[in-house]
Formats: sequence, C-alpha cells, structure tokens
Amino acid sequence: MTHHPGSVDSAAIHILLVEDNPDDAVLLRRTFLRAGRESWKLAQVERLDEAISICKEYQSQAGQNFDVILLDLRLPDSTGLETVVQFRRAVPDVPMVVISTIDDEDLALASIRAGVQDYLSKDDITIQQLLRSVRFAIERSAALSQT
Repeated sequence: MTHHPGSVDSAAIHILLVEDNPDDAVLLRRTFLRAGRESWKLAQVERLDEAISICKEYQSQAGQNFDVILLDLRLPDSTGLETVVQFRRAVPDVPMVVISTIDDEDLALASIRAGVQDYLSKDDITIQQLLRSVRFAIERSAALSQT
C-alpha cells in the first residue's frame, strides 16, 4: 500500500474538534483516549471562525492540513447547514465529519452533498462508530484526491 499524507497509517492523526459544549468536548476527548491509540492529536475550538483561522494557520505553518475535522452544527457563530457550507468554502480540502445533536436525515443528506464525509448523531454515537467514521473520512478523502 502506498503511503499518502493524512492517511490513517501516518504516525499521528491530527483532528480538529469544533465544539462549543464543554461536556460534549470532554466526552469526545475521552473517546479518543479510550481508543488506546496515542497517535490521536486532538485540538479544539468553540467557534466556526476559530476553526477556519486555525486550519489556515496550520496549513501555512505546518504545510499540511488537519487530517479530519469533527464539526458540531450548533456553534455560537454559525448554525445548521450554513456551518458546513461556510467551512467548506474557506477550507475545501479537509475531510469533515459532523457530530451533532440535530438528528435530521434531510440535514444529514444535505451536509453530505455539501462535502461532509459522514454525519453522526451525538445521542447514538459509539466509540467504534466514531473511530470508523474518522478513519473512513480520511481514507475517502485520500482516495478522492488521487483521482
């Protein structure tokens, strides 16, 4: 297998969590800790504008993108599908997984059409599902960039 930057066989997987609820952020951090992989590098911001800024800064300083973005759709400065659209417009090449309390199939499908790799409901999420979704999002993005 050929190695690709951002692929899950990299030494570390850099994740940006965009989540303003402190309890949800702690739960997600614990999920990655419980996964038993020390190679998860998790950064967190609480606002969409911060997420866009940190992605652009990371790109300019590190010369690469985050491997995946975990994006909540209820943020202080953006809500719903517009959150996905604004982020995708500003940062087009980073795989994104929505993790939201909004359990709406139409919104989930619209998010996928807008460039999200997966849409998970916070109420139903399992550790295995989250980790699989993150890995698949990274691999899908790597595969699409080769075509």
